[in-house]
Amino acid sequence: MKNLLLLGDSIRLGYDSFVQEKLAGRMNVYFAEDNGRFAQYTLRELSIWKSKLSWPDDIDVVHWNNGLWDILHLSSKATGYDGEDTGETIVSANRPADLRFDKDPLTPPDMYRYMLGRIVTRIHQLFPRAAVIFATTTPVIEELATTAYRSNAEVELYNRIAREVLIPRGVRINELGDFSKANCSKLHRDWVHYTDEGSELLAAEIVSFLERSNLI
Repeated sequence: MKNLLLLGDSIRLGYDSFVQEKLAGRMNVYFAEDNGRFAQYTLRELSIWKSKLSWPDDIDVVHWNNGLWDILHLSSKATGYDGEDTGETIVSANRPADLRFDKDPLTPPDMYRYMLGRIVTRIHQLFPRAAVIFATTTPVIEELATTAYRSNAEVELYNRIAREVLIPRGVRINELGDFSKANCSKLHRDWVHYTDEGSELLAAEIVSFLERSNLI
């Protein structure tokens, strides 16, 4: 059987076991229990995960996402922090009115572009035979933000950056963001994450994408 590696943030943590269950007897599925968080964290930890978790060298497919942490705007006042030195805060119609968030996201767009390129290079270094798939970032419910903020405008921007960077590098794009928007909008358990039902739908779409791409 072929070997599939799932990399990504807490959205991936929600669907990984469902993917494994759906592919039982068809593919070996590997993933870390650790949250891949933002792009720089994934780059830093990827070699460590491979070493500690004894993932095989002959991974056939890597299905990967980063983005939700990268677009994160940290709280500047609501939880007692001073925020950035400049004191600038984000302006958005859907930002909760009584909260303030740093103007800049955790990973600015140019840095996100740069880090995606480094991550795909590292994936190819560690798993040279693997086909690489990038899953686009899923939407959020902006007005329910609390201790941090994300916007769907930035979800779209960062997904566009991912396509621009990765498609020329031979990476397939799984438009999981569009799928979740169309099929999982009523299946959120909070402003970012999905219920088990929503996560299982995402898992089914990942399996379907692998089938459509002849990667199983």
